[in-house]
Parts: sequence; structure tokens; C-alpha cells
Amino acid sequence: MLKVNYTLLIALTLACGAAVSNAAGSEANGTVAPIIGVLAQEIYEDSLIARHFNSTSYIAASYVKFVEGAGGRVVPIWIGQERSYYENLLRQINGVLLPGGGTWFNNSKGYGEAGEHIIHIAKEINTNASYFPVWGTCLGMELLVLVMNNNVETRFDCKSQGQTIPLDFKPTYNESRMFAGASAELITLMSKQNVTYNYHRNCYTQQSFENSSWRIMSINNDLQGVEFVSTIEHLQYPFYGVQFHPEKNLYEFVSKLIPHTAGAVHSAQYFADFFISEARRNKHTFDNAAEQSAAMIYNYKPEYTAKIGSGYIQQYLFDTDSEEEVEETPEEPEPVEPEPDPDNDHPYPNYPYYMHHGDYAAATQPLLTCILMSLAFVVCAGRFVNN
Repeated sequence: MLKVNYTLLIALTLACGAAVSNAAGSEANGTVAPIIGVLAQEIYEDSLIARHFNSTSYIAASYVKFVEGAGGRVVPIWIGQERSYYENLLRQINGVLLPGGGTWFNNSKGYGEAGEHIIHIAKEINTNASYFPVWGTCLGMELLVLVMNNNVETRFDCKSQGQTIPLDFKPTYNESRMFAGASAELITLMSKQNVTYNYHRNCYTQQSFENSSWRIMSINNDLQGVEFVSTIEHLQYPFYGVQFHPEKNLYEFVSKLIPHTAGAVHSAQYFADFFISEARRNKHTFDNAAEQSAAMIYNYKPEYTAKIGSGYIQQYLFDTDSEEEVEETPEEPEPVEPEPDPDNDHPYPNYPYYMHHGDYAAATQPLLTCILMSLAFVVCAGRFVNN
């Protein structure tokens, strides 16, 4: 009669459970695929988007793709919230991207006010020994510098709309964290080819950073020859800023001036990869899978706004008050789209992203496989002993 070592079987089963649990936990904590908060921005009542959509805030889809293209995931950050909302969210995500755009920093309950909360909270998180990166693109960089300068305004007017130029690196650029991993070939490419797309009316000069805690890695000149700072990083905190738009090289196609050469794409991808690699150092997690699932950008769909004349190919449009996506005002009834096939909707088969609404198949399959293998091992071991 076959003797089964039940003690060994139980031990192997528990080990299987622990292994599967650890695998799920590894994914959830953001180390593998960090979760980045992207700040929304207000929509003005007389704007193009307001005339076509019932929306109060937006996120350009290119910023979401910028994060996802480097292996990250996105949570939208609402404007117009109390500080407690931002405190709670930032302690569950792995970094923040402050996007570019066109708005005033002094709007009540707008981008500037929300960004100020976020930057102060990010400073506190880093001060308390938790690595938390913040990336600012164009307007986001300008907000980072303003808030870190105690809201003392040092920007000046410049003319760099639709300007495609290389980077003029400072001699000490290689002392920075941002460019420490860049090859000599990439630096040569960035400094020789027109790989950065600029579209801004405000700039910082090098004088803006005198006696500050920022490192300047590159400078440029606008269309009138006025010098401005184009890449910076903070010396104490993992805060980074670029005055140009790397996401446009990769994902925006509304202007022939945006560079899409191999060099421009390669350069832009470097910045995305760097930021996400910084976010992988953060260990924040959501309290549970349901909260994480409810917060993700996947709950919303972008609108194709370039077709109505927008400067963005796609935008996520929200009703900030209700934190819901908005729909275009239809001129005629829209056809009903079929429900998606759940079997084809999972990004990683057998790899549990979030488990909700009874969708435990992906999480339980590795456990069942491990148990069956353990049982086979015990049976074989028993037969060996009997022989």
C-alpha cells in the first residue's frame, strides 16, 4: 500500500501559497510596474473642448502613454480637492507627473493649487526617508520651481512656440542623476540633432537658480535668441524638470514641427525610462486591490480631440466635481458598443493585476499548478520508498 507523507504534502502546499502570495504582492507594490499619478488640469468655459464636451478637467493622453511606454501605470489626480485627498493618494502611488499645458497658477481649485499641495507632500514623504519622484514637463517644471522657491515668481516672457532644437549641455551635466545612465552616443545625439520640441511662453534663466538647490544640466535659446534653462534636477529631492515636451515626440502628431525621427524618439524614450526607473525605488502600495482598481486610468477612455482642432491627439476628459469621465454632446444617437471579451482583456495571462468581481482565475491557476506538482512529487517519493 502506498504511503503518503502528509506532513511533506502540507508543507509544500503552504509553500505554494506563500510563493503565489509573494508574486501578487510584488506586482502590487509598484516595484515591477510603478503607479504614477498624473495631475489633471482645468478646462476654461470658452475653450474649444468646453464647446464640444461637458467637461471641467483633462489629461492629455500622451502623458499617460509616456508613463505606460516605459512600464508604468497611471492614476489620474483630480484638481479642486482638499489636501487630505492628495496626502492619502500620494502615500499609495509611486511618483507624480506634473504635465504641461496652458493655465494660470493662481486659479482657485485648479492645477496650480493642486500641484502646490502635491509638491509639499512629496517633500514631506522624501524627508521621511521614502523615495518619491516628481517629474515636471514644461508648465509642470515651472510649477515645481515656483513652489520650491516659496512661490516667488522668477519666470520671464520668452518665445519658444513650435521650436525644435538640440540640448546645449552644461559641462557638469554628467554629475546629474538624470543623465548618469545616458551613453556618450545618446548625449551626442541630443546635443547635435533637433530632438526637443518646445512650446512655451515663459522661461527660467540661469539667474533664476542662483543660490538655489537646483542643478542645471542644459540650456537653450528661444526663437529670439534669449537663453533659457531646459533641464533641471533638485539636489536634495528626486524632483526633475524639462522645459520641452518629450511625450510629443512619441505620441503627438498634430504638428509637422514635432520631431519624430529615430533620434527624437530615442531621446524622448530615455526621459520616460529614467523617470519610471526612479519610481521603481518607491515601495508605496494601495490598501487593497479594489481601491487600486477603482483609481486606475483604465476606468476612463480618451477622446479623439485632434479631429475638432485640439492640440492633442487624444484627451481624457473628466467632470471633476463627480470624478467621472464625460461624453461628447452627441448630434445623433451613438451606436451601442459590444461588451469586451474578458478572455481577451487581461494584459498578462496568469499574472494577477487586480482581483475583483470574482475574477480569481489568473491568481488561482499558479496555486493549483503548484499543488498538483507537489502531490505528484509526494506520490513519486512514496513509490520510491515502497520500492
